[in-house]
Amino acid sequence: MADSRRRPIDIGRIALRPLDDADLWQADGAAHWSDWVVLAQRILAADALRQDLEGRGDAWDQGYAAGIADAGGGDRANPFR
Repeated sequence: MADSRRRPIDIGRIALRPLDDADLWQADGAAHWSDWVVLAQRILAADALRQDLEGRGDAWDQGYAAGIADAGGGDRANPFR
């Protein structure tokens, strides 16, 4: 699954784009305060989604490790990873 933390966030007037270094982002554009608030909300929503998917992936791993497999008894890849 693609890392949602590497997707650009664009709200029209301003955009955040990841740079090659995983920890650096570049902001492009000029905007009013309300636009920056919208951008911050998008960032928080993207982070919440990432944390939710990580939590689901961890729960899947823990359940599988505890012996809870699918009804057919087959191996299935973790859909959250």
